[in-house]
Amino acid sequence: MALVASLASGTTINWVDGLFYDLSLATHGVRPGTGGEPVAVIAMDRGSLDSEELAATPRVLFGPFWAKLIDGLAEAQVKAIGFDIIFSYSANRFPALDAQYDRGFYDALARHHDRLVLARSARQPVAAPVEAAVYDLDSNDEPAAIAFAELIVDSDGVQRRVSPYLHTSDGQLLPTLSAALLARAHTPAMPDPVLLAPAAALETIPTYRLIDVMRCLDQRPAAIAEAFSGKIVLIGSNLPEEDRKRTPDRFMEQPPVRLGESGECHLGRLGASHAEGGTTPGVFVHAAAVQSVMTGNLIRPVPLIGRASAAVLASLGGSLLGFAVAPWLAVLGVTALAAACFALAAVLLAFGFWLPIAVPAVAAIVSMVLAYLVRFLIEERRRHRVQHAFSHYLAPSIVDRLAESEAELRLGGERREITVMFADLSGFTALSTRLPPEELMAVTNTYHAMMVEAVEATGGYVNQFLGDAVMAIWGAPLADPDHAASAARAALRIVEKIMQAKAEADARGVAGYAVKIGINTGPTVVGNVGAPKRYNYTAVGETVNIAARLESVPEDYGCRIVVGPATAAAIADRFVLCELDWIKVKGKDEAFSIFQLIGEQSTVDTAEIRYPEQYRAGLERYRAGDFTGAEDIWRRQAKQFAAGAVAHSPPLIMARRCADLKSAPPAVWDGVFVKTSK
Repeated sequence: MALVASLASGTTINWVDGLFYDLSLATHGVRPGTGGEPVAVIAMDRGSLDSEELAATPRVLFGPFWAKLIDGLAEAQVKAIGFDIIFSYSANRFPALDAQYDRGFYDALARHHDRLVLARSARQPVAAPVEAAVYDLDSNDEPAAIAFAELIVDSDGVQRRVSPYLHTSDGQLLPTLSAALLARAHTPAMPDPVLLAPAAALETIPTYRLIDVMRCLDQRPAAIAEAFSGKIVLIGSNLPEEDRKRTPDRFMEQPPVRLGESGECHLGRLGASHAEGGTTPGVFVHAAAVQSVMTGNLIRPVPLIGRASAAVLASLGGSLLGFAVAPWLAVLGVTALAAACFALAAVLLAFGFWLPIAVPAVAAIVSMVLAYLVRFLIEERRRHRVQHAFSHYLAPSIVDRLAESEAELRLGGERREITVMFADLSGFTALSTRLPPEELMAVTNTYHAMMVEAVEATGGYVNQFLGDAVMAIWGAPLADPDHAASAARAALRIVEKIMQAKAEADARGVAGYAVKIGINTGPTVVGNVGAPKRYNYTAVGETVNIAARLESVPEDYGCRIVVGPATAAAIADRFVLCELDWIKVKGKDEAFSIFQLIGEQSTVDTAEIRYPEQYRAGLERYRAGDFTGAEDIWRRQAKQFAAGAVAHSPPLIMARRCADLKSAPPAVWDGVFVKTSK
């Protein structure tokens, strides 16, 4: 689409390209060409018309003044003289005047017709006596001293291009004022068209008041030669109410308005003709076109292959941004891309090339929007695919999160640090002998639902149900930087809900379960395992194996939740933990510490906060082999908490273990409890 648009747009200047073209002109004044000031303008301004010499004479009767000006400029050796004034009248039409009133003017036109160009328009020709005065007797064509002053504006109403010819409906080519002046000056042919690219405001072209020139012709002709010799001179009006054009210098700093001086010869340059007009006299458009050709400041459109390449590259850039980044970043990226196109266009002007940037900029924006539409459709399909794949074994909240971030879902396995929990319903075997299978299943599912709710509420993933046990993981399939704390909160919530449900069931005399939980944190391999048509997202590794072993450890110490050392280290700053013992589980040769999870620091009472410190005192004696001292500490601690809300059992169990060790002391004591069963 971008390629087709660039081919179809050609070199026409729409309002977007026109705006950026004019802005790029104003960014810097470096242009191709030799520079210099080969053109000058003599302005028929308000000050001249109101001067003492001209005020009493209507403009239609300026013939004697024009004759004097033409002769003086010719004497000053100007290259060509152009009048952007249409002499459609003759003083001969006024009966009150001498029939020879304009004779001097006609004679001056005849003497210097080879360096003169008079303006006309398609609707307003020059008067017959004027045309006769400049008629070339050696040619049967239209007089070369008469050319058309029409200017054709761009679609946004700005005059940027000047052509050497006007094309008529019957195929004729009519010379324009600018082209005719260049021909009179014997310069190279004028390109079609000339794209105006002034380095400064058009009215910085050397401009002089008509009355100042007239006075200098009388008082100091040498000043005229000094100012105009070797130049093409255009004469026209710069009045605020006549022949004004919007030009490409509209964003440039305009020269200050300067008032002319009266009296003696003074060729001071004029500034802007109208301080707040926003337009430029038409004579300066012709002058700028002539100056562009004479100085070599010729701007050409970038060749078609360059314009097409710019549009395609901008489209590709917008597409990539739309596919790759977030919307606000894509908008910033496309804005930067458009700015880069503008900067490139401004730089190319210094080398004589104009790059239209409307098509590339629009292509980048449209491509970005289309990319987002495609991306949205693709992501919706992917979202449904992910939801369908995971809805059979993931919680809806996890499915939604996976659909939002497919990067978290990878087939196969990947190494990741997670937290694993095994929660087992205590008393399942006993209940299975007392209850019918249907009732046993209903009770078990009720308690499973409590565990699942707690897991999913903390962002965990219920990996599988193992009869009366549940395996859950945090940190996969979606990342959770605080997975250990999430698992701890879930375990506390499970204990609270299940023990409350058991108490209510006991009160009603119906079957109920208690619970014991083991938690471990560490590296695992997580991913999809199984067959192509039957698979499961799970975690494997030593971390999982140890968590499974820890699930039965709470029963050995009379508590509900036991966590491994890595989990304890990750949550110790926010949870109350009590180091229970050093143990060695089946399948692992190294001993490690295990911890009882008591509660969050923000919710426990003072007694529970002191509990780990009291227990630690007994543990230190125990590990040192002082079984009597350890037993004494733990029995006192067990008695202290027996009647309280906490009712922790580990001190009592450890006290009994000390009593057994005293009666049968070990040959070698290392303080490690070896768990021989799973």
